[in-house]
Formats: sequence, structure tokens, C-alpha cells
Amino acid sequence: MTLLSDIPTDARFAVAVSGGVDSMTMLHMMVQSGIKNMYVVTVNHGIRPEARSDCDFVAEYCRGVGVECRVFEVDVPSYATEHKLSTETAARILRYRVFDGLDCDYVCLAHNADDNAETVLMHILRGSGAGGACGIRRRNGKYLRPILDMTRAQIQEYAYEHSVPYVQDSTNDDTKYTRNFIRHKVMPLLEQLNPAVKQNILRFAQNIAIDDSVLTERAERMLEQVRFDDDGAHIPVHMLQDGDYRLLKAVFARLGVHHDIESKHYLAIFDLAKNVGGKRLDLPFGFVAYNDYDHVTICLAEQTRKYRFALPFGMGTTETPLGRVCIYDHPVSGCLRIDAHKVPAEAVFRTRRKGDIFTKFGGGTKPLNRYLIDKKIPERTRDGLLLLACGSEVLAILGVEISDKLRVEDSGGSYICLLSD
Repeated sequence: MTLLSDIPTDARFAVAVSGGVDSMTMLHMMVQSGIKNMYVVTVNHGIRPEARSDCDFVAEYCRGVGVECRVFEVDVPSYATEHKLSTETAARILRYRVFDGLDCDYVCLAHNADDNAETVLMHILRGSGAGGACGIRRRNGKYLRPILDMTRAQIQEYAYEHSVPYVQDSTNDDTKYTRNFIRHKVMPLLEQLNPAVKQNILRFAQNIAIDDSVLTERAERMLEQVRFDDDGAHIPVHMLQDGDYRLLKAVFARLGVHHDIESKHYLAIFDLAKNVGGKRLDLPFGFVAYNDYDHVTICLAEQTRKYRFALPFGMGTTETPLGRVCIYDHPVSGCLRIDAHKVPAEAVFRTRRKGDIFTKFGGGTKPLNRYLIDKKIPERTRDGLLLLACGSEVLAILGVEISDKLRVEDSGGSYICLLSD
């Protein structure tokens, strides 16, 4: 079997069939190839009055060749209006929502070589990067395109020679849709300049795909230098200087976002990396990017927690909403060394407040916020810092630094730290 020769013979296929010549030819070829473990899926998008009869046509054909047919209905016009989308985009979203939920190993789609050339041109016109210029892949996850190498003329010839029945979709001639405009208006003009324009576009896409594959592998290797944790992805700023979007694409994929991050978002992140620290950028899907000085953090947006509490300072252990403060009389790794006898009786543990000042270790008093900026503490994390303070005087920023006013003058002292667990 040449149609799906690279696919395991025991795979289960869902074959997407609209009733048009492309999908009916694909179905006919799969039936003739002797594939048994498959069923047909046809979707009524609710766009055309005759769509229901097209689904009935597909179902009737399937009965005749002994293949199961499943019919799905979606309301594209309503979805497009509700979400302010074009009909094309809404139809694609709802159609793939059906496909994504199918119980199968592969979903077979009837894209052909002409579709591929049109897609490449559409992506270029939209300002796509190399990923879009590569065109349609024959195999992409669970999606297969068995007839991608066949031209539209070859499909028509096959349908004629094998008496494959099909229906005509009236919307295929409507040039208000981008693909139809390119198919019926743009391509014929380009073919006047060069009759081989489609083949040349596909050759261009193949060359771009080879280059893109090499650069994508490079981005995957670079991903090892990106730190991922519960807060998101932390990308060293120097890795964003060459403007290669592939690294960001790989980062978003690791974060679970595979679509709809566009070139404009990548460019905005590159610009963010060139700014001074503390800047924020809103992104799709509830993500945000922060310039955290030496790295850019991409994470889900969450309202910064602002705790309002004031707990008296005391030796030993103090439980706070930010964790447990422990004071030891012996050195402990990760602790700050302080002279506990210099802590005023009215000192409390709290978070930052407007007007706070801090005398850094070694001398020099400045507003706390200015000190945190100098230390390159990300702005979004500053409200989550636990402070030891007396009035507006900050005596210690736990995990960061102590004030010169708690300096230990001899070999003694206590050791203070915040435990988050």
C-alpha cells in the first residue's frame, strides 16, 4: 500500500470527508487500498443551506462501501459572531475541535499540493516566519494528509477515471474568503507570469523547511539553558538578542501553548528584553512577560498577593502568611546574620509599605523601592518579600540583606531566615 505506507498497519483512522472531490477521492483511495480499521467523519458547519444534504450524501456513500460514518454539527455563524472571528477562522476552530476529540490514531485530511502552495502564499502575505513558509506538513501529530502530493488536476483526473461521486461546495467560488481569492484571482495572474508558479512555491517551501529544521533543532538545544519552574519560564536575556523566534516558540510549547502566538508577540518580547528591568508585557492566553533584569520571565498572569499583617518580632520561630521565620544562635546555611539585641521591641514582621526606607549594609540610606531596583529584585515579587521593620525603617529583607543597623560587631550574633515550607 503506497498511500499510507509509512504508517503502522494496525493504526485506526478517522477520515475527514466533506463530500467534495478531494476528500471523496481520498476516501475512495483508502477503501481501494484495503484499509479496514477506519471510519468517516463529516461535519456540518451550518454555513450553507445544503450542508445537511452534503452530509447525507457522504453517509449514503459510506453505507454503500461498508464504512462507518459519523456526522457532527457545529454552528459556525454563531461562534464567529460571538467571538468576533471570520467565518473561515471560526469554521477551522470548530472543525478541529471535533477532530481533536476523535477516538483514533490518525485523522486523515484531504489537503492537496495546490492547497499547500496557496497556504504558503497566504502565510507569506500575512507576514509569517519560516514556520508558515514551510507550508502544510504531510504528518503533524495525529493529523495525516495522504494526498498532499497530488495536484488538484490529478485528483480530478482520478475521480473521473474511477467514477468517484462528489458534491460541489458553493462557498468554494466565493472570493470573499481569503483562500478562494488567492485560488481564483491571485494564482491565475501569477501563472501568467510563470506557469510553474505552484511548483516553484512548493520547492521554496521545501528549502525553507530544511533550513527551519536545522534552526529548530538549535532552539531545542538552547532550551536546556531556560529554567522552568512553577512561576513559568526564565530565559536569559542574552539568548533573546539575535531575534530568533524559534526559541520562544519552543518555550511556549513547553508552557502548553502551540498556536496563536504571532510574530508581533515574539517581536514585543525581543523589545522587552532590551528594556531596563521591571517592564511587563501582556500576551495571549493569560500569559505575561516580565523583564527581570538578567532574564525574561514568561508566566501566567496572577494578581500579586499583597499581605497586610504585622507580627511582633521574637526569638525562636514566628509563623507568618509568607512562611516560618526561624532565628538560630548558630550559623545556618542561607540565613542572614544579625545582632538581635539591636532589634527594637516594637519591631514587626510585615510586607513593604509606602515610605519604607532602608540603610544598606555598609551604610547609605535610601527608599526601599530604590534599593530593590538597584538589587534587581523584580517589581512583581517585591510585595511578597518579608521584612523586619520598625515604623518605616526596614531592618532586614529576609533572603536578601540586613540593614547596617543590625550589623554584628563581634563574632557572635543570631541567624535569621524564612522557611517557605
